[in-house]
Amino acid sequence: MILRAAGIFLALCIPVAGAAQQSTPLSAIDWLEQALTQPLGPSAPLRAPSPAPVSPTAPGDLPDPGASAEPIVARPLEQRTRDSVGLFAAARIGLPRDLWGNTPVPLLAEAIAALDPDMVPAAQRLMLRVLSAEFAPPHLADPGMAGSLLLARLDKLIEIGALEQASQLIDAAPAQTAALNTRAFDIALLLGEEDRACARLQGQLAGASGEAARIFCLARRGEWQTAHAALGAARALGGLDRAEAALLTRFLEEEDVELSLPPPQHLTPMGWRVLEALGDPVGTGSLPVAFAHADLRGTSGWRAQIDAAERLTRMGVMQPERLMGIYSQRRAAASGGVWDRVRAVQRLDSALQDDDDNAVAGALRAAWPLFQAMELENAFARIFADRLADRDLTGPGARMQWEILLLAETRLDLAAERAPASASARLALALASGTDLPDTPVSGYGGAILAGFGHDTLPMPQSLWLAEGERGRLLLDSLATIADATQGDPLATERGLAALLALGLERDARQIALELLLLDRRG
Repeated sequence: MILRAAGIFLALCIPVAGAAQQSTPLSAIDWLEQALTQPLGPSAPLRAPSPAPVSPTAPGDLPDPGASAEPIVARPLEQRTRDSVGLFAAARIGLPRDLWGNTPVPLLAEAIAALDPDMVPAAQRLMLRVLSAEFAPPHLADPGMAGSLLLARLDKLIEIGALEQASQLIDAAPAQTAALNTRAFDIALLLGEEDRACARLQGQLAGASGEAARIFCLARRGEWQTAHAALGAARALGGLDRAEAALLTRFLEEEDVELSLPPPQHLTPMGWRVLEALGDPVGTGSLPVAFAHADLRGTSGWRAQIDAAERLTRMGVMQPERLMGIYSQRRAAASGGVWDRVRAVQRLDSALQDDDDNAVAGALRAAWPLFQAMELENAFARIFADRLADRDLTGPGARMQWEILLLAETRLDLAAERAPASASARLALALASGTDLPDTPVSGYGGAILAGFGHDTLPMPQSLWLAEGERGRLLLDSLATIADATQGDPLATERGLAALLALGLERDARQIALELLLLDRRG
């Protein structure tokens, strides 16, 4: 028992050591910071009116206290609440502080939970900014709902793998609750920070899974007898569900206990860590994308790291440059699938270093379709756009080069010079450059995009939400509609873009429309 316990304890410590060596951030806070500092469109700073000059008043000229005067209004200073916490001000993304208005919190939380992250990258970035920004707290008809909007935001951030943003929101909350501590514990486990997770849990409120977490942390500290006693008490009092109890029993019990148990149907981060420590790891590829962070600790193989980085990049929560760094670690030793992408990226990188336009064109023609198939075109564009901008490419390579410049939002002057002679290309350039859209018919998404930008009013109930100041509800609805547009729904394209324009998010609407036009992920 002692030898087995010591072995498990060492197994649990190994991932932590690997994580400590990983100094690069796992997600995209700095990339998000860059996106937030980009101009969102022309705006003039508000200027406070100059105060009227005040003339000196002699003691005998003091106003009569009984004379009529403007009443003095007192109001409490706005307090920071859990639901208002954010990583940056709303104004930095072109949205009002009172975005949520009087929309009932349950409706907002339901709309956030229903968001489908399978959108074009520009819509993903907008969703990430909205979930991370600081807004005035929504109106609470029921004080018991306080903090539920933050929990909805956190759950969506965790769902899409934006663990760093979620962790920072939790840390910024003015008060910690059992629900926040539960999510912080799960995030720390997914990032390979078990020691930090257990340290945070000490003396804190714990949620429904708190007893299981406490037993896990006791075992990590080597307090096996105490962990055994806590497990027995929890089982006797019904403090653990059946799956948790079985997994922790397998983790702690003697060698003669039957250990052949299938993994739980709904695997938690703690359950995943326990199975890993027992030598029965579950691959993250079949788990939610948040688990992909576990493969970036430096303890997983190169293939697993690439798969994890591609998943997180596709969700818009990892910097493309980080993905490129993983692609470049070594030479591909096999072929097919991920190895073809590695080989194609390295070949293009070498051609660019050699300053050979013919080799660049050939490498680009080979690489671009591979990344289109994985829906990683936007990341590919942001990795290579600056290095491809001044290349004199011809044929299919020139068309790819043009699309890459537009998707990366860089060197639009060169993109204009190299645009194909088509109605679709003219529309794409107009969207990218912020100029008036052409009125010539365009196939595919083009007609729906033109209709969306031509709307003067919104249909019901969107127009009612806008009129009543429920901008947050309208924005969440527009993001959900854009997700439908990504699947090829022309009416969703019209309505989603029109709603974003009505909210003043023209730049976001233009980039989303451009990506719908160029990426065309229907089917």
